[in-house]
Amino acid sequence: MRTVPGGLGNERGSMVVMMAVSLMAMLALGALAVDLSSLRDAKGEAQRAADAVALAGATAFRDLPSADVATSLEAQRRAFEVALLNKVRFDTLNVKDSTWVENTYGWGKVYVSESQDVTLNVIPDSQKVRAFVRRKGIRTYLAKLLAYPFGHVQARATAWVTNNGPKVSCLKPFAMPDMWLESDTVTQDVNKNKYMDPNTIVTGNGQDGESWKYQPASIGGNDWYAPYNPDAPSTDPTHPQTGYGSGIRNDGVTRTADIGLPILLKPQTGNGNSQPTAERMGNAFWMLDLNDTLGFKQEVGGCGSAAIGDTVPYDHGSKTAVRQAIDDLIRDDPSAQWDDVTSQVVGSRFPNWTDSPRVATVALIDPKYWVANSSNDKPDPGSLYTNFVRIFFEPVARNGPPTDIHARYIGPAPGGLGGPTGGSLVKVLQLIE
Repeated sequence: MRTVPGGLGNERGSMVVMMAVSLMAMLALGALAVDLSSLRDAKGEAQRAADAVALAGATAFRDLPSADVATSLEAQRRAFEVALLNKVRFDTLNVKDSTWVENTYGWGKVYVSESQDVTLNVIPDSQKVRAFVRRKGIRTYLAKLLAYPFGHVQARATAWVTNNGPKVSCLKPFAMPDMWLESDTVTQDVNKNKYMDPNTIVTGNGQDGESWKYQPASIGGNDWYAPYNPDAPSTDPTHPQTGYGSGIRNDGVTRTADIGLPILLKPQTGNGNSQPTAERMGNAFWMLDLNDTLGFKQEVGGCGSAAIGDTVPYDHGSKTAVRQAIDDLIRDDPSAQWDDVTSQVVGSRFPNWTDSPRVATVALIDPKYWVANSSNDKPDPGSLYTNFVRIFFEPVARNGPPTDIHARYIGPAPGGLGGPTGGSLVKVLQLIE
């Protein structure tokens, strides 16, 4: 009987088979790792995009009245503008042909805007913007062999604006009295609109607008002041909140929450003070010394920090330096201008107009510190910051005093470092999920 040489016990070549099988397994694991890594990176990109989109949308509630439908539409515009700057797996997010649907619930409204890659939930009552970013069709390597040629990722983020703000982190060196209710409707609030109308047409050093004097009960007057506190609305209809942002000057047509209110600021020198009548006018400002190592023009170009309740560091200075500092800011963004229709700045060279150097955070003080006497040449010692707001500097009027500053009130100031301070106009933009 013949036998087969080598028999079944011959294992020559088996190592090659094992190596081939192992190599295939290793390649499969490698391909799977590439798939997982690609999807993980895509997920991270989607999450970063969602964070940026939500934050960008929520800035509209920081800058504009939350109750206006136009503000929610502006939140969508800002969010989608930022979405177009983001990519997931090398492709820009697609926000074309978006929808806009209003949903009303028992607790309020939600505006839903949906596009191919981004869905927004704009919630004005809580000043929130929730963003969903998704990307379909991410190619796979190994998974396509298992009938999964594409992967999908989605991320969610929510940002909001809260009124309980901390200290401001970019304060410019200006303080002005917060707005009070002027009781004199004969010589001061002549048109009885609760608003100190600025000068408009007179040439030279004359003034044709109103110039108020704060005359509270403490000096025998009837004026009163109550700072705007969104967390504690006034319950006394005879003494409503009067400060900037309170809405006491709303006319229901041209402005809400004082946004867009023209402001005339005159450099206060302290001259002309006499008792018992205060001569220090409400349309005045005072320079601040936020950094004793810097000159005033450097401080205008930089940022200071302060919190409500801090002592106000008043400073003396040159009117010319003030005018030059404002002119420098205007030259940095010369085409920007206020639009009364949209209640925001248009024509700015900055994609987000609130980044314009002409948008500045300034301090408010209680007008009781603005009641002058015959000896002081600056507001009373012990002045404290009452609030912080933002204004938009406008070019100096050619037909008025060159030292005057024209501006628009544009709303609450963005917050910076520090702990919360109740009743503040400072608004904080936060990513909350």
